[in-house]
Amino acid sequence: MEPTIYSRFKELVNNDPDHPAVIDERTCVTYAGLDRLVDTLISRFPSFIPARVGIVMDHSVEMVAAMMAVIKAGAAFVAVEPDFPPGRLVTFLVENGVDFVITQERHAGLLNDFKRLIIGNEIYIDPALHPLPDRSRADRPAYIIYSSTPDGYPLGVAVGNSQVLHFAESFKKTYNISGDDILLQFSACIMNIFIQEIFGALLSGAAVAIPSAATRNDPEKLVKFIDDQYVTVISGFPYLMMELNAVKALPVTVRLLISSGDVLHAASIGHLLEQVPVYTTYGPAEATVSVTTYCCNTGLVLPDGTFPIGKPMNGTDVMILDENLREVAPGQEGEICLVGDGLADYYTGDHRADLQPFAVIADGRRVFRTGDMGRQLSDGNYVYIRRKDTEVNILGKKVVTGEVERAIRKSDEVDDCTVVHYTDEQGSAYLVAYVVPKTKSFRLSWVKNTMAQYVPAYMIPEFFVLLKALPTDAAGVVNTFALPVVLKDSKAV
Repeated sequence: MEPTIYSRFKELVNNDPDHPAVIDERTCVTYAGLDRLVDTLISRFPSFIPARVGIVMDHSVEMVAAMMAVIKAGAAFVAVEPDFPPGRLVTFLVENGVDFVITQERHAGLLNDFKRLIIGNEIYIDPALHPLPDRSRADRPAYIIYSSTPDGYPLGVAVGNSQVLHFAESFKKTYNISGDDILLQFSACIMNIFIQEIFGALLSGAAVAIPSAATRNDPEKLVKFIDDQYVTVISGFPYLMMELNAVKALPVTVRLLISSGDVLHAASIGHLLEQVPVYTTYGPAEATVSVTTYCCNTGLVLPDGTFPIGKPMNGTDVMILDENLREVAPGQEGEICLVGDGLADYYTGDHRADLQPFAVIADGRRVFRTGDMGRQLSDGNYVYIRRKDTEVNILGKKVVTGEVERAIRKSDEVDDCTVVHYTDEQGSAYLVAYVVPKTKSFRLSWVKNTMAQYVPAYMIPEFFVLLKALPTDAAGVVNTFALPVVLKDSKAV
């Protein structure tokens, strides 16, 4: 049989059962201990052979055990953060047809409409419980990760066991991950970097260290956690790199930083480059995690102050194609397209038909159209230029302005609106909403309260501008160039 995530993990359990696997702020579990937790959870599953299982949990040892249990049971996990807006959370789980949801008591009230497996922090492991059969298969999805269409409707990306193994092996080789490493788990579970943090560690014989939400949100506490847990590898979005760059000195155990999810600005990591190797990477959820990598320490800084996204690292080819899926001339701008074994299996959700980015090129290979524009440099490295659509990264998280606009329009206070993103002096994106109010008694607090029911806080625009009408062009489309520009100082809070 072809290997799966669980079968590879089980090899590591057998090879070094007492090696630390997952560390959080309460406890540490070994590879063998995590494996026993996995069987214990499977024995409590309310469905005998599930297909899809929701996971709505705080990041912890138990959350990692739940993910591995779902995979061993032959199912795909659908993980969502507990602080997701309730409507958004429930919609995504319903659209993916989860058989049940694994959660903790403090979050159970969010999931009253689902069959639930509620677990506590102290899971009793029955010593008489025999190892349960491994039902995982290489050709089955391992997880479904949250994404959205260009119009901002929720979408799931189904990624298989084989794709995760393919990435994990490449990740291990590229960054020399070994049993001596401890990787920080920082990212939200709806981001593909989360997959890198968890499986990049557990499929390489390394350990993963998980800080609490309070620690993640406090840079000083986070650095102390990194120091206390001897973390060696940190991956995260550019805004995390900016926060670490402001620290006087990284803990001495840190040997490597990996930035993902957005372009990396040289000005934001100058101090870090003096201390450790810093890599920037590129890759959408449809490519599992990252496809390219670039070492910034000895690298080229582009005229706009960013770094290239690098060269392919995991066997997935990168091509720059035109609208007709033909390769452009060297150095010319085109759409970044991906070809190879690391691509996702399919989309899930009610709006999957709205997105058709997979195509077949002239040589018969399946290609994924990322929607990102880029070009290739003469040295073979690739450069990200911009998005084709209205997608933008805010605090390292993907935001589609169309979804923000729909959330604003749900308020009775709003007659019409459009949302535009700008960048500050450090290259960080921020949102501005241009709103046509229904009445003179417009209340912004009511609009924000309504939005909070449908979108997370990072998707609520920083600035709202009231207009009598939205400017349009001859075709009746909003003319964004005629909107008043709202500037933000990069140091503004």
